[in-house]
Amino acid sequence: MATGPLTEAEYQHHVSAVWRVTIILSIVTVVEVVGAIFYPEGAPRIILNIFFIIMSLLKAFYIVAVFMHMKYEKRALQLTVLLPTLFLVWAIIAFLWEGGAWLNLRSVWF
Repeated sequence: MATGPLTEAEYQHHVSAVWRVTIILSIVTVVEVVGAIFYPEGAPRIILNIFFIIMSLLKAFYIVAVFMHMKYEKRALQLTVLLPTLFLVWAIIAFLWEGGAWLNLRSVWF
């Protein structure tokens, strides 16, 4: 843990890291927009949805790692923050899956 002000080299390193991630996020966003605009009309939508999910996860990784400073934390704190988030995502997917099964059963029985 730093006890004093940053040196000029450390400051420049952090500034360049923020600019690098900002440029990466901008490029990913432009690729998403271009992909959405030029996606063929008759092509399956699931491909576009998977593309958006992957790009969104990529952007979320960079935002959490750099702008939320998770990249610079100890491994135990990273796992303490990120694992419950993964369990929450898993729970949402499981509840949606179960809800779809209940909807199918409802259409069979009622």
